[in-house]
Amino acid sequence: MFSLEGRSVLVTGGAGYLGTPVCLLLKAQGANVIITDRDMERLEIARTTVANAPGNGGVATLPLDMSDEASILACVDGAAMAFGNLSGLIAATAFNSGKTFDALDADTFDLANRINLTGTFLLARAAAGKMAPGGAMVLYSSMYGVVSPDPKNYPGKMAPNAIEYGVGKAGLNQMVRYMAGHYGPKNIRVNALYPGPFPHAAVQETHPDFIANLEAETMLGRIGRQHETAGAAVFLVSDAASYITGQVLGVDGGWTAW
Repeated sequence: MFSLEGRSVLVTGGAGYLGTPVCLLLKAQGANVIITDRDMERLEIARTTVANAPGNGGVATLPLDMSDEASILACVDGAAMAFGNLSGLIAATAFNSGKTFDALDADTFDLANRINLTGTFLLARAAAGKMAPGGAMVLYSSMYGVVSPDPKNYPGKMAPNAIEYGVGKAGLNQMVRYMAGHYGPKNIRVNALYPGPFPHAAVQETHPDFIANLEAETMLGRIGRQHETAGAAVFLVSDAASYITGQVLGVDGGWTAW
């Protein structure tokens, strides 16, 4: 049920911190992996890493700008052509301005919505149009699409997670439920997962007080490790999850269960 032999999965943001482990696990399960990113240098590093990893699946790369509809549609077309089929989408892209509530301007808020909501909608609709029955989509949300960031966790002059990011992820959660109902009659499943605290290595090194605060908020007493969303994402596109759709799964160390 967990095998993905012969299937092709598009991973947007696949060269990112959480995306690359997803690509590695997909390939290990036999899938053909199409990796996308805006950063071409980072995309090439991911391609080399995944191509040299264990697994029988092939690897392809495509550029993608989630703010541009033409780029999104071209990417999906290319993904469907890369290995002759498209059976899965794992969308792990996001925009976060990092701005404070008072400093956030309208143009940046609109750009965030364009990438996080409109772009994801266009991507998922186009991908579903290329899928045969039995396809599956997994969209990456965030714990801050479910709960609000606690300002007390951000020491010194650190800005809390930006509002436009959480707003977009909350909208994505509802988008998943709607699309699950829409595509259910076509036997295409749509789910989301929301990571908890998974700060990049640079943040871990430069803000130890912040990391300690995050660890204290989880039931497991630690932040997430880089690879720890991959299992849930790959499970949700596999036949092991064949009766799961319309769900938003927390991969958060218990953060939202307190």
